[in-house]
Amino acid sequence: MNAYQFLAKLPSNGSVASVVTLLVSAWFLVAAGAILTDPTSVYTQRATVTARSGQPEHIAQAAMPAAPQAHTTIMVVTARRASGLRQVSATSL
Repeated sequence: MNAYQFLAKLPSNGSVASVVTLLVSAWFLVAAGAILTDPTSVYTQRATVTARSGQPEHIAQAAMPAAPQAHTTIMVVTARRASGLRQVSATSL
């Protein structure tokens, strides 16, 4: 009964983790190489803008944002007594 060994030929957890890490690292290395060697696409390139010589540059000035005209009243109501609700404060902004 002592001669039986339960799955004695399985690798240890450390070696399995090392192999998985090595495979994932190799996969990302291959993916990075594929991305870097991929030719550029005409659909992902942006047109370059160059300044024309002899024409003055016009710089548009940003419009100042206007503060909105708003008036808000906040009413805070809470139960203070068993007889009903009572207005605590009214704050005007």
